[in-house]
Amino acid sequence: MIWRRGLLLAGVHLAVAGALILWMEARDEKYRESGKIYSATSQQQAVVQGGEAVSFDLCGMIVDYSIQEKIIGLANFPAVNLTGWHLFCPPAWTVAGMLHIKFYSYKPTTERQVDFGLLLLISIQWFLIGGFPLIKPKRWWWEPGAFITLCTVIAFILVLIPWIYVLSGLPMLCAMLAWLYWFGLLVWKMLRGGWWLTKLAIRRG
Repeated sequence: MIWRRGLLLAGVHLAVAGALILWMEARDEKYRESGKIYSATSQQQAVVQGGEAVSFDLCGMIVDYSIQEKIIGLANFPAVNLTGWHLFCPPAWTVAGMLHIKFYSYKPTTERQVDFGLLLLISIQWFLIGGFPLIKPKRWWWEPGAFITLCTVIAFILVLIPWIYVLSGLPMLCAMLAWLYWFGLLVWKMLRGGWWLTKLAIRRG
């Protein structure tokens, strides 16, 4: 285990995610004060159209997430999916689902609880990914975990610059492809390890 590398990657991602979450909390607080923030009290909403009430399911809506949410989501794909962070209707197996928390009815206190859970999972996730690299290439940036971290830092820098913040989507697209590569490597390692154990068991038998 390369624990220093694990601490480094965990620290970088924790700092980036923490800064973006604080940024979004400040934005949401500003919207709450102005009365512009969206709030719903039930999953099924009704709208009157032409004298008739038409109901629609909030869980089926397409949500346009902010660039900050997209960076956190693509940089920390496993942790975000495990927590159900900022999902309108998180699945029951996620942390938010177990707590019966839905994004359309978030309260500041519950939102902070989910944020804290996400940051905790991010630190654990990147400590393990950094500490146990699946490959050791000659150039450090070709390792998927290091490449995703590099893309995340570049996206974070770009999103801080107002006139070019939209370009932050490009490095995060590369990060998503790197995640696919990382999962592919993980499956390959597991299959190869399973095959090696099977052959060892056959020889001993």
